[in-house]
Amino acid sequence: MESTGAGERRKVAVLGATGQLGARMVTHLRQKGVDVVEVSRRQGVDAYSGDGLDAAFDGVSTVVDCLHLPTPSRKRAVDFFTTTARNVLAAAQRTGVSRIVCVTILNARDPEVHRWLGYYAGKAAQERTYRAGPVPVTFVASAQWYELAETLLSQLRLGPLSVVPGMRSRPLAADDAAAFVADRALEPIGAATSGDAVIAGPEVRDLAELARAINERRGERRKVLRVPVPFTALGNGSLLPRGEFTTAPTRFEDWLRAGS
Repeated sequence: MESTGAGERRKVAVLGATGQLGARMVTHLRQKGVDVVEVSRRQGVDAYSGDGLDAAFDGVSTVVDCLHLPTPSRKRAVDFFTTTARNVLAAAQRTGVSRIVCVTILNARDPEVHRWLGYYAGKAAQERTYRAGPVPVTFVASAQWYELAETLLSQLRLGPLSVVPGMRSRPLAADDAAAFVADRALEPIGAATSGDAVIAGPEVRDLAELARAINERRGERRKVLRVPVPFTALGNGSLLPRGEFTTAPTRFEDWLRAGS
């Protein structure tokens, strides 16, 4: 069982525990012998209303926020992520949580990035809310995941076409991101590095090209139309890491083969 370093067993609550990242987080933490509290509406806890948070955080030393809201709406995203962050902070303070680990998107707080993407604006608002709160917060910023290319295939369809923007990124496997976040969550309380922990993939890739490769691997007849967006944050390099970062190990082709 993981401990805080003072003989106390580590108990970690994972918000969004049934989501794409959260479920992987739960698996990685339990493999390390950690006592994990799964927090989601499925478990009767609503971070947006705050219902059930105090009970879920009872005895917890670290809370990991993997919450997700699938929306392109700036208004909905900002409201959701601001409200949930405030509720999590309040419950964490009431229950004596030592630290929050918030999973965010690489460069989401940059106005040049989130002006184009409503969801990213929500994540930027989440970061601002947590940074202004009374509980220490570690931010883990991840580049886009390979799984996003799968999502983009189905988001905008025009007849036999899937329209995908030519996003330049250093994408990585969601499982690599989850393992990295789990390690940050288990750092000794008070010993976490200042600033963001950043993880990105091993190569600069175009997500439209990855979507095309996924489509071909599936043997689908649908065509993928790459839409150039060179004058936006999606295509001008604004989604790439700008300083030091950890390089995720899994290459796209290996991820693709493993999933087929």
